[in-house]
Amino acid sequence: MKQIRFSVIALTCVTLLGCENPGGMGNDAQPRDYSSIFTPLTSSLYPSNNPYNESKEQLGELLFWDPVLSGDQNTSCASCHHPDFGWADGRAFSIGSDGVGLGPARYGFEVTSIHSPTIMNVAFTGMTHNVTTENFVSGGYFWDLRASTLEDQALGPIKNPVEMLGYNISEQDIMAEIVTRLQAIPEYVELFEQAFTVSDAINSENIVKALATFERKITTPNTRFDRFLSGEQTIFTQQEIIGLNKFIDGGCSRCHMGPMLSDNLIHIGEAIIGEDVVRTPSLRNISYTAPYMHDGSRTRLIDAIAIYENRGDIEVTIGDGDFNDIEAFLKTLNTDDFYKGKPNFVPSGLTVGGDIY
Repeated sequence: MKQIRFSVIALTCVTLLGCENPGGMGNDAQPRDYSSIFTPLTSSLYPSNNPYNESKEQLGELLFWDPVLSGDQNTSCASCHHPDFGWADGRAFSIGSDGVGLGPARYGFEVTSIHSPTIMNVAFTGMTHNVTTENFVSGGYFWDLRASTLEDQALGPIKNPVEMLGYNISEQDIMAEIVTRLQAIPEYVELFEQAFTVSDAINSENIVKALATFERKITTPNTRFDRFLSGEQTIFTQQEIIGLNKFIDGGCSRCHMGPMLSDNLIHIGEAIIGEDVVRTPSLRNISYTAPYMHDGSRTRLIDAIAIYENRGDIEVTIGDGDFNDIEAFLKTLNTDDFYKGKPNFVPSGLTVGGDIY
């Protein structure tokens, strides 16, 4: 499976207004009508072919933390997407199927060539400002958009030898093996039947449906930015308004727009730093997703922004006088108010999360 490097923040800033001075743009602190560019995040969304129920969510959470889904039963989804690190892992590149430990302290030889993105707000991936939630279908997923649904995406790490599969079982055989394992655990048999209201409910399709249902729970709709867009304009400082206006006037919002601040598109040849081309990432809860850039070379958000200073090759005109203001605005997209639960046990009896402690 080809892996794509994370060419990160991709703040695709194209000139809309010229710089007033070499150090940066003007300091416009006047609130505007932003409704044609951004919209607040709503509560979570569930597709009609995988509707929500509480039993399915609870099952998905147990599966997310259970290393029974990995080839060697030592790695879980939570190994690289952990609430202590904003549902990512705080690393430039993840250590997968032979890893021991958690986050930056994790060690092993199976290292991905991609930075693990957070799973926060994955229910809204692909949503733009002019899309209604009623008929919205999220996607695509992975940095190269190769998975059209979150359910399809859930299969990727399970079948990847570097991430969860390992090398003792084939990609073709792993799902049948997982089904056999789960069918041998009475508690999982009962949980699947409750979640899907049929007997013999354990199969590959329902495994990924449960995982996706749990992941759709993890949202951050109550940031200061959402409240600002909803009319609480006094909640922003003057610097944050200036940073927001610079973010727009610099052209960043051409790609970083809508409720996710991402158009979820691949822009060939535009503002990509590094050798690989990836989709525009969301900027929500960005302070939780460091380090930045495809090689993890920028540990601070402001340093990632600074890479785009006066980038004539990609028509960027932000100057060093703009970095702090744009950073101040981006931090309004953060909130600590997101789900951080961890189960005390998993039905397999294996260590919760795998070898992460």
